[in-house]
Amino acid sequence: MASAAGKPEKSSPIPSKGDRIQLLQTHLGIRVCGTVFYSDQLQLLVRWDNGRSQSLRVGVDRFRIIN
Repeated sequence: MASAAGKPEKSSPIPSKGDRIQLLQTHLGIRVCGTVFYSDQLQLLVRWDNGRSQSLRVGVDRFRIIN
C-alpha cells in the first residue's frame, strides 16, 4: 500500500534475487509462484513457473516470500 506521500510502505521485506514468491492477487482462484530475477526498492522482476515474466511494484502489488 502507498502512504499519503505516495511512497511504498516498508511493512514487508523486499525479496532478493533468487527468492521464491507467490502472487496473492488471484486470477481464476490460482495463485502463481515464481522466482525473482531482479529487485530494487521500487520493483521486482519475476519469472513465473508458467514461463511468463512480470514486473511487480513493491508496496502496490500483493505477494509473499515462500520457502
